[in-house]
Amino acid sequence: MNRRKFTQKLILASPVVAACTNIWGQHIEKIDDIPKTDTHVHLFDLDNFSYSWLNNAPEINRNFGISDFREASKEVNIGKIVFMESGADAGFGVKEANWVAGLAQKEPRIKGIIAKLALDQGRETAQTLDQLAEVDLLRGIRGPFPEGAHESSLFLQGLELLAERNLSFDFLLSTPRLASAIKVAQKCPQNVFVLDHLGNPDIPSGDSERWKKGIKQLAAQPNVNCKLSGIITRIGKDWSREEIEPYILYVIDQFGMDRLVYGGDWPVVLRAGSYQSWASVFEEITKQFSKIERQKMYHLNADRIYRLA
Repeated sequence: MNRRKFTQKLILASPVVAACTNIWGQHIEKIDDIPKTDTHVHLFDLDNFSYSWLNNAPEINRNFGISDFREASKEVNIGKIVFMESGADAGFGVKEANWVAGLAQKEPRIKGIIAKLALDQGRETAQTLDQLAEVDLLRGIRGPFPEGAHESSLFLQGLELLAERNLSFDFLLSTPRLASAIKVAQKCPQNVFVLDHLGNPDIPSGDSERWKKGIKQLAAQPNVNCKLSGIITRIGKDWSREEIEPYILYVIDQFGMDRLVYGGDWPVVLRAGSYQSWASVFEEITKQFSKIERQKMYHLNADRIYRLA
């Protein structure tokens, strides 16, 4: 990557807030036709699974199937889909993975599944992983990241099992746990990690220094990748490009072009805007980069990291 000087755009102590009304929900012409591999697509089936967390998200507390995703993303060039475990309650991980594998028979763009699994359950972790491994599309795991994960022998043993099966692990955490994630990545150089949602910076508070420090140190670990996703939901429906762009550019600068992937965070993104509104602003922010750099961020890195056909 030809690093650019982002001095004028990088995050200040208080992010700039746009005075104008957010217009990103409107139709915007595509910048180009580079296909995106969406590495973060959730699907909800409330008839067969329970999702306790949705009780606090009434605007998306309903079924969201693959047909809903097709409709929401029809203006966006999505070439491949990675299903991300959707926060179903404990005990549903294997069933959810098999359900999505069945959906892939009718939606061939589904090329990978990131299943839910708690890594710190010892023998139970190993037994459930054996069941998940029977799902051909399994490419990785996401599960709870416990406090003090870097000191948990059971959690680290679980990561060893993933490395043996060439499965990645997605970090879903907030800024205070970046320090632990850094130590986990250092202790487990054989594992491939993906940081979800830019590490969930607390944008509304305007306190970005701790996040910036954590991102810089995490990006220094060569086995960690970063997902450009989930950023607008950190603000809500009044988000603006001016607020989110410095965070995206900072992550791009720290991780470099070979360790970044795109994620739509469907349908959680609806809590802040439409699927197209996020895809459009993502294209606007990244249009400053060369075509090969955009190809890497849009799909080449994801296809390699998640081993997609």
